[in-house]
Amino acid sequence: MTHLKICGIKRAETLAQLKELEVDYVGLVFAPSKRKVDAQTAGHLLAAVPGHPPAVGVFVNPSMEELEEVLSKAPLAVIQLHGQETPQFCQQVRERFAIPVWKALAVGGEADAAQAIQSYRGIVSAFLFDTYDPSQAGGTGKKFSWEQIPTLQAACEEADCIIAGGIHAENVGELMGQYQVGIVDVSSGVETDGEKDAEKIKTLVERVKAHEQHSNNYASRA
Repeated sequence: MTHLKICGIKRAETLAQLKELEVDYVGLVFAPSKRKVDAQTAGHLLAAVPGHPPAVGVFVNPSMEELEEVLSKAPLAVIQLHGQETPQFCQQVRERFAIPVWKALAVGGEADAAQAIQSYRGIVSAFLFDTYDPSQAGGTGKKFSWEQIPTLQAACEEADCIIAGGIHAENVGELMGQYQVGIVDVSSGVETDGEKDAEKIKTLVERVKAHEQHSNNYASRA
């Protein structure tokens, strides 16, 4: 089964729509970005929509103090680390806050993402693979070479494998059809002029669910 995360939420009406559509995860960005929210805003946003999907906080090279501040105001379900955080730091975060930690790894740069997984195995509960960009840690709207997905999935072993980067309603069916992806992560793919677009969100969710239903029907007939 493929789960869906919509990242970069800034408005309560968007969060309410994602709750209604039963999206699996929502992402709040606390790192430098046009989608950034502060701890207090995030807390108010989540409080405005009771029963919202589990919230994933996205950070880039945060300090423990920054994480402490955000978590004191916003009830995050997951901490996603998108920078150069070490395995030791990820371990400390998991132990201190007692919630799952996801580690993002860039695909397409000089570093070998599949090899980098080794040092984080057993510490983080999921790996997020996003397109390498020297100027920003994520949210580029660019896809990496999906032919690498099987190698990355094999390296993840028991950890969840999250695919991000350049995914939208027009290509999510291709992604799900070719690869059994545990979690699909979309941000810019449901935006218009840098803001979340309700129609694009609705279309993406419908296509993900339709593909899931088709796959389930095929499996039941097999």
